[in-house]
Amino acid sequence: MTITLYELQPSPHARKVRLLAAELGIPLNKVPVDPRIGETRTSEFLAKNPNGRVPTLEENGFVLWESPAILKYLSAKHPERSLCGADAKTQALVDQWICWWVGGPEAAIDALAWELIIKPRVLNQPGNDPGIMEDARARLDRFLPVLDKQLADRDYIVGPLSVVDFLIGPRLDTAPANLDFDISHYKNIDAWLGRLRAKPYWKDA
Repeated sequence: MTITLYELQPSPHARKVRLLAAELGIPLNKVPVDPRIGETRTSEFLAKNPNGRVPTLEENGFVLWESPAILKYLSAKHPERSLCGADAKTQALVDQWICWWVGGPEAAIDALAWELIIKPRVLNQPGNDPGIMEDARARLDRFLPVLDKQLADRDYIVGPLSVVDFLIGPRLDTAPANLDFDISHYKNIDAWLGRLRAKPYWKDA
């Protein structure tokens, strides 16, 4: 059964899906949809994702959006890999870290992306609101030490490799350089990113 991924290649959220699919050996039919020229606002696309956003996944008439949900769906196709957890406790930890990431650090990163990239380059609006950017960076300073501590004595966030690493890793891989914030002083995060970057598909997916 063909799995179609509607995506914008530079989208960090779409990259999460491509990376996990590469890890699992799941082929994707990638269809570019560019919000910068209105392709996510067509009636056809809005019928699939009423939010008008990428990534959006479709398989045999089933449509799914929001990258955490897509990652869990793809992982369920290979239950032998246990990327959502092999037992109830690990599954709960996976969900805990997904909620933590989406509601905390990633929301701050999204605020920076909105001010530095989306407003000026996509919406043709003034960006760089100093109050928003100061608040976003303060939130990152609050949350990222939590992740760094979690990685002090394990290779991956919940212990074994999981969807959480694919949810968080791709964003922290590129966001600091693109959005002008520094994570180099988080040594455990840096080592963890090194393990992810060593995967053979990581650079190209």
